Amino acid sequence: MTARKPYEIGQEAPFAISRSKIENYVQCPRCFVLDRRHKVAVPSGPSFTLNTAVDTLLKKEFDRHREAGTVHPVLQQLGCDLIPFKNENMDLWRENFKGVRYLHEPTNLEVFGAVDDLWVNGDGELVVIDYKSTAKASPVEELGTEKWHDAYRRQIEVYQWLLRQLGYKVSTTGYWLYETARNTADEFNQKLDFDARLISHVGDTSWVESTLFRIKRDLDDERLAWSGDDCGVCKFFDDRAFATSKLGEEIYPRCFVCGEQKKQTIYGMPAGPPDPDRYVTMGCMITPGEARPDWLCTNCEQEAD
Repeated sequence: MTARKPYEIGQEAPFAISRSKIENYVQCPRCFVLDRRHKVAVPSGPSFTLNTAVDTLLKKEFDRHREAGTVHPVLQQLGCDLIPFKNENMDLWRENFKGVRYLHEPTNLEVFGAVDDLWVNGDGELVVIDYKSTAKASPVEELGTEKWHDAYRRQIEVYQWLLRQLGYKVSTTGYWLYETARNTADEFNQKLDFDARLISHVGDTSWVESTLFRIKRDLDDERLAWSGDDCGVCKFFDDRAFATSKLGEEIYPRCFVCGEQKKQTIYGMPAGPPDPDRYVTMGCMITPGEARPDWLCTNCEQEAD
């Protein structure tokens, strides 16, 4: 996969934006713009490989019933008669970085997202399915009001919106196939037992297009967008900047002569080409005991104390 190019203000070429990046924008417009336009991404957390394994195995099972045109036994047990949707694009739609794609011409944003599965109901409508897995003492029966549960709801709604833009008849009701591993067993014995539940969600996609217009507006604004109301990343950096400034230290201080932002000095040979907007490479010959500046103003060549 080639490295993504940052968004350029006023660019004419379509700009690809994933379902997960739309969610990032909803949670914090500032972090989103810093990521998409300036390539300053929020540090990612660990990958949940066990959850990925459950997803992979579920897809294999449902693919067999997709070919046969039959209802999965788990769904029969849950009183559901939905059949996996058979389409030549299914593998593409489920592949990360490809997925279901649609160019929203008013904003020139190419929206995409990889679905877990699509089923078909008795009215011939596509039903968006998302696999979820966790481990608890009792099965997950419903979603609550937690922040990440709202993100789960928006995830289904973006997929519904995408498929409708491509001309498909899509049910307003989507489902999470929630697999809960039992953690109350007396021993592991090299296996996990799961309880499956089908949790429904009536999607409202009315927010999607208006959000795309706001995304486009903020990407084209030379200023940074406001932070989200409860963005933990922005709060961390605000608190850190406040604490360091109280101690008389700025992360990137300014020159007291001209007011320009100073650059951090690097001595010796760096491992790779440093960012010229942030660093200045100094000489390799260092005299023991010699005072060397940590910061340099290249505008007026005044060295920091």
